[in-house]
Amino acid sequence: MTRILAGYRRLLLLAALAAMAMFSLMALRASGQEATVHVEPPSTEVAADSGPFTVSVVVEGVTNLGAFQFDLTYDPAIVRFVEVKEGLFLASSGRELRCLPPRTGEGSAGLTCVTLGATPEGPNGSGVLAYITFQPVAPGSSSLHFERVVLTDPPAQVLPAQAQDATLAVSPPQESGEGGFPWALWGPVIGVGALALVVAAVWAAWRVRRPTSA
Repeated sequence: MTRILAGYRRLLLLAALAAMAMFSLMALRASGQEATVHVEPPSTEVAADSGPFTVSVVVEGVTNLGAFQFDLTYDPAIVRFVEVKEGLFLASSGRELRCLPPRTGEGSAGLTCVTLGATPEGPNGSGVLAYITFQPVAPGSSSLHFERVVLTDPPAQVLPAQAQDATLAVSPPQESGEGGFPWALWGPVIGVGALALVVAAVWAAWRVRRPTSA
């Protein structure tokens, strides 16, 4: 009987520990301590002849951010990397900011930025970590996939975070219409036509009013 009671007590203890772990995990997620890194906008569509465009790498729900790094992969047959610049969020609490040179490769671009000093604390909440500019290359679609995403606090302790990928689409160039009359010339043509009608009306009126010879 004693052994049975001891076994029940062990089961109850394990169940209590499991429940505590579950509630702790739920509380961690509910408190927003697990940050999210994503691209804004999450879906981008541009024309192939539209020129360079920029997307933002945004963090949400972070606490005491001291540094970050990420790599973003894309299809180089669809877009070409132009540049990456740090955002204002990491240094927004007044910490000294340092960023390493961007990492670039065939179909990937990344950035690492850190802040220095023991005080003040890092920023909390949400903001832009970086801006990335691309140039359309050819029509098609590509994912923007995060790799090696790391967030830390000022003492360099890793913060829990998850990354959300994005998509982009490049549409064919807008066609002006082959064989059609250029729209830019319609204004001058209409003006010349109206002037010709006025001249013709004046000439006709003058002809009617001109006295005939006896």
